[in-house]
Amino acid sequence: MNADIELIELRRSWQALERRLEAQQALNTELATQTRVDKAKARLRPLLVGQVIQAAVGIACTVFFARFWLAHLDAPAALLSGVLMHAWSVALVVSAATELLLVMRINYAQPVLAIQKYLGVLQYWRTRMAPLLGLAFWVLWLPLVAVLLKHFTGADVSGWFLWANIAVGVVGLVGTLWGVRHLRRRGHRFADAIDADNAGCGVRSAQALLADIRRFEAE
Repeated sequence: MNADIELIELRRSWQALERRLEAQQALNTELATQTRVDKAKARLRPLLVGQVIQAAVGIACTVFFARFWLAHLDAPAALLSGVLMHAWSVALVVSAATELLLVMRINYAQPVLAIQKYLGVLQYWRTRMAPLLGLAFWVLWLPLVAVLLKHFTGADVSGWFLWANIAVGVVGLVGTLWGVRHLRRRGHRFADAIDADNAGCGVRSAQALLADIRRFEAE
């Protein structure tokens, strides 16, 4: 009889110990998860600052180029150059606003998978859409030079020269886009390196921390 009582007490003690261990494990998991989530959030702060600066620069450029082309409605080359740069400036603002909204809409109280989905959208934008702002200068380098030349010296770029360079730039832009797409389809590491650079270390680091959380939770 005493042996049965001792066995029951031992079983209860063992079960109580198991519950305490499970509670401790759950607490450790929660603390580890929260720490990594906080770190992921911190990794994205430089991106926020950078996009605020980009938006401010884009707004300033939008105002400048709008005033420029409105003041040169009678000069076709200057007008075209100003309109093209105005459109690019607006795109600069739109891109910055999009990234800011994506980052700020991340709810870090959500499950890790939901956060990863938002980061995936952010990464897609930074690797597929935002780089077009830079690639556009295949076409826009001469319009920019034409605007600055006209603004500071009053000199004009010849219309035929402007159109010829825009045509060459379009060919270069299309060729570059085709080349990058071809490398991506082949899974070339050069394309992966370009995408990683465009995504930025902040996004990559945040994704790695969230991936660590999912592995930790799965163990």
